[in-house]
Parts: sequence; C-alpha cells; structure tokens
Amino acid sequence: MLGFWLIAGVMTLAAVAFVAARLVAPRRTPFHVGPREANLAALRAAWAELDRDRADGLIPADQQEAARAELARRAEEELAEAPAPPARGPSWTAAAVAAIVIPLAAFGVYRSVGSPEAIGSARAFASLEGPLAAGDLPAFRDRLAAHLAGNPRDGRAWAILGRVDLALERYAAAAAAFASAVESSPKVAADPEIWIDYAEAAGMAEGHSLAGRPARFIAKALALDPANPRALEMAGSLAAELGDHEGAARHWKLLLGRLDANDPRRAGLAPAIARAERLAMTGGMTRP
Repeated sequence: MLGFWLIAGVMTLAAVAFVAARLVAPRRTPFHVGPREANLAALRAAWAELDRDRADGLIPADQQEAARAELARRAEEELAEAPAPPARGPSWTAAAVAAIVIPLAAFGVYRSVGSPEAIGSARAFASLEGPLAAGDLPAFRDRLAAHLAGNPRDGRAWAILGRVDLALERYAAAAAAFASAVESSPKVAADPEIWIDYAEAAGMAEGHSLAGRPARFIAKALALDPANPRALEMAGSLAAELGDHEGAARHWKLLLGRLDANDPRRAGLAPAIARAERLAMTGGMTRP
C-alpha cells in the first residue's frame, strides 16, 4: 500500500510541475498561427508571386505596381485591425493555487471513487492458481477473513467473501458480508449484481422468502440497471411469492426478451410466464 501512495504522489507532483511550469514560464509563441499571421503570410506570398510574374514578363510594370499597392493596403488593414496580443508574464498566484488544488482534487476524487484496498486484496489472492474447487472454498474463506481483519474497508473483498459464503450455504454470514461490501465502497454499491446476491443471501437467511429486506435489495438492483437479467428474474419470483401473478409475468417477459435464443433459461421461463398469466386471468391476486 505504501508503494501505491508513493507512486500516486509522484504522479501528482509531476502533474503539478507541468501545470505550474506553464503558468510561471508561459510560451512566448503560440502553438497555432492566428488569423492575422495567416493573412499576412498569404499577402507576402502574393507579393513574391507578382515579382516572379514580372520577371518572367507575364505582367507589365504598371499592373505590378497597382497590385503591390493593393497588397500593401491590405497588409496595413491587417496590422491595424488585429494587433498582436501582449506577451503574458509569469502567473505566480495561479501556479500556487494549482499546486494546492490539484493534489486536493486528485486525492479527494480518488477517495470517492477509488479503492486503494483493492491492491491489498489482489496481493492476498495472488497465490491462487487456476479455478477454485469446492474443497478449496473453506481455506480461501479463511484467507479472505484474515485479509479483511486488517483491511475492513475493502469492499471488493467483502463482496467476494459474501459470494463464497453463499456457495458454502452460510447465508446469514453472506448477508452480513454483502452489507459490509455496500457500506464500504461506493463502487461496489453501484453494482446491481452485488444487490442481487445480497437479496439472495438475505432471502435464504430469513425464511427462504424474498419479501421484506430482499425486496428492497431487488428494487435497488433494478434502479441501477432496469434490464439486469438476474434482477428481472428475481423480481418476477418476488411478485409470484406475493401473489402478484400479473407482475411476475411482466418481469419475466422483460427477461425473456433480453435472453439469447440459445440461453437455457428460456426453456423454463416460457412455461412460468404462461402459468402466471393463467393465474392472473382466473382469479389469482393481481396488484393494481
């Protein structure tokens, strides 16, 4: 972690130095040619062309002089109408402000959207080789728990711990891990998949029901991504559990429309939609 902050600090100092150097020692010449310079260059080229045409005998002397007079008049207009901007001197005040604001902004933004703990979690999992087998999960969970004991703000690691606990059917522990994940990291809390996992863990821990807390987590996932397939599937299951067969069919139809033609879920989804529609039409409770 110290190495990360050292690198971040060096990069921030480099950015400050670049900006401050431009403010303290501004360029004397512009990057781009302005309109006046371009017009004057065109007039000089036309003057040289006149001289060549006269030398080659293509125009008489009186035409050359008349054309020169016109070019001179246009050059005077350019110089009168577009004076050169004054040279900009060093701006020490702006450089001092940049030296303060850039580091504060960089680290403030990173604290909001970054995840420095992810470096530690990546190091904690670096020894893994190949996919995890079922028999490896308890040892992997212990490693995650040890990492989180020293890095309690690592939202990514909390989310992984929650998914491991789900696989181990430790549903209450999984729900607690997902709660820590969304509380620890705004980036993790913006992931609809985490909220669906949270809903599944809470539902299994609280009587195998999606009503109550799981319903709020499903709604959160749909608010983040209304087209999320898992969220639509679970929202349909929640509606069916509550007796809202019309709502269940509606959610599952949206899901069906988003599944690939070869998706295996289609085989079970179509009959479930048909059954929900029948129940809605033959007296099953529907919500207004």
